[in-house]
Amino acid sequence: MISAADVYHVVTATVPLYFAMILAYISVKWWKLFTPDQCAGINKFVAKFSIPLLSFQVISGINPYKMNLKLIFADFLQKLLALLVLTALAKISSRGRLNWIITGLSLSTLPNTLILGIPLLRAMHGAEAEPLLSQIVGLQSLIWYNLLLFLFELNATKEATVAPSSESTGICVPFIDDK
Repeated sequence: MISAADVYHVVTATVPLYFAMILAYISVKWWKLFTPDQCAGINKFVAKFSIPLLSFQVISGINPYKMNLKLIFADFLQKLLALLVLTALAKISSRGRLNWIITGLSLSTLPNTLILGIPLLRAMHGAEAEPLLSQIVGLQSLIWYNLLLFLFELNATKEATVAPSSESTGICVPFIDDK
């Protein structure tokens, strides 16, 4: 049974995160405190500095010799099963493509464990559960993100070979100067 203290711990872990997101949304949409260029700069800062730094902090605390093998196997099996199901759905569907597999895999198996997951798990299960989630974050960074990058590159290569360019077809496009 979930007690009121458990609900309190979950709410205190999630409210600051959602409050910051709602405040950011209001400050951009209603108060117009930030321009689109400033928002793009903030997004670049978060994507290229804050998230990698937070990932490094979490991953650096992992002891690879004390990783939970059952957790690693369960995580791997869950992601592999999702990959197989998404691949089968893409093959069955007439419009299914590699983009579907990449998006589906990232949405279904790579949740926001770093930003929201660690505080939420700490609130629900205490400090002893945090190393388990840190192991999953480490595996995501080392294995699954690289697999997604490979799939992105494979998709880009397939799309580049499907769409012929003017250089490969030998079609000369004349340049007309309207002076």
